[in-house]
Amino acid sequence: MEFKELIDAFAKRHGIADLAPEDDGISLDIGISLDIDGIVVAVVAFGGEVVLSAEIGEPPIEGRAEFADVMLEASMESAAFFAKSAQTGKYMLLRRLNLLALDDAAFDTAIESIVNTAEVWRKMLEDFRPAAKSAAESAEAESPSFGASGFMQV
Repeated sequence: MEFKELIDAFAKRHGIADLAPEDDGISLDIGISLDIDGIVVAVVAFGGEVVLSAEIGEPPIEGRAEFADVMLEASMESAAFFAKSAQTGKYMLLRRLNLLALDDAAFDTAIESIVNTAEVWRKMLEDFRPAAKSAAESAEAESPSFGASGFMQV
């Protein structure tokens, strides 16, 4: 199936008018963006692949390395993987699909899966922020007032 056919069939099944893939004019990529329940899924085709991507959110200030470790570990267990956008600095969820292996049902399932997964990870990131901030404040409060030399740290 060709990318345009896949998108046309998706639009027809879901009653979406005027959903046409756009060529970015720079590369060979063509794609669309779908806003599903507040999750924007970019669907881009190049070569024989379709890449789905959804934004997770800003990296946390405290606990950034710990959260990144959790995402990396989750990537080992998932059909999707995580990345950090060089353009926005935000965490992204991505999934690669073989265009030739896609049919309508598989495409719908992949879209639904990335939206559901992005929602879960957004919630995890949202819940992680206060816990990480609290842990950082707690560690700071527990640090000794006097340094190794016996003088008060300022």
